Amino acid sequence: MNEVVEILLAVYNGERYLAEQLDSILAQSDDRWHLTVSDDGSEDASPAIIADYARRYPEKIGVRPAGRRFGGARDHFFDLMATCDAEYMLFCDQDDVWYPDKVKRTREALIAAAAQWGPETPILVFSDQTPTDADLNPLAPSLMRYQGQYFEAFDYRSILMQNVVTGGAMGINRALARLGRPRGDATGIIMHDWWLAATAARFGHVVYLDEPLGAYRQHIDNAVGAKNVNSAGYIARQLRALKEVRRTIVKKKRQASAFAGVFSDALTEDDRAFLSAFTRNHSGPLFWLKYRRLIHGAVRKAGMLLLC
Repeated sequence: MNEVVEILLAVYNGERYLAEQLDSILAQSDDRWHLTVSDDGSEDASPAIIADYARRYPEKIGVRPAGRRFGGARDHFFDLMATCDAEYMLFCDQDDVWYPDKVKRTREALIAAAAQWGPETPILVFSDQTPTDADLNPLAPSLMRYQGQYFEAFDYRSILMQNVVTGGAMGINRALARLGRPRGDATGIIMHDWWLAATAARFGHVVYLDEPLGAYRQHIDNAVGAKNVNSAGYIARQLRALKEVRRTIVKKKRQASAFAGVFSDALTEDDRAFLSAFTRNHSGPLFWLKYRRLIHGAVRKAGMLLLC
């Protein structure tokens, strides 16, 4: 099959690493891709870099004027997704570097999943990545293992409590784009990747490729960033910032409440029982006892028991 995948790149003040990322896309082993770039009002050289690449590679790179300020990656990527008419879409961060087989492996997995489960089934494919420093020196061989994340199975309830999908490592099909688009007020959604992962896990399939297909660059301006959750330093920082941990849990509850509202007609009684318990101000130890198998990692279990 010769479907061309659409790569969606949302940019904001990305001049430092943007050209390196664009070069890595142009160097892909599979050339069945097209790139759409949108800039969110950058105040640096990003617009000039984008215009230069689009001029040199007009058949591969298109520029879509944002039309308004989004002020963050979540709404910018949702807008790119909503206006894309491709069957398969890959999300791209401005500061990463893709390995040569990234498009090939992700594209093949998306097509295989659609053949297995049907094109109307929501599908999300994502891969491991190599966490690196700002100069692309590896911090660990595997982001998933570095962050203590699970990948044996994907339950939407686990994902609502702890996301495991990094946006720059994922691809989706059109069925997921349709189902996962924000409806009304999207302020309860934490990030586009988190929301799409939970939606795919509940109503379709999440496919994980256990191989790094890109470098996940860590630098001072990262919007999210990699975390070594098993390190003493990380645990110490969490203990010193319990109020912030609690605020994060509140955001998760708000997102789960939005999920319950958007998909209310499609949820089972078991779904409603979980979402009702999780979205309470204080879910309590009974929630932890009932759903502890869905909470991965000792640190996260302790945090959910004490603060949820």
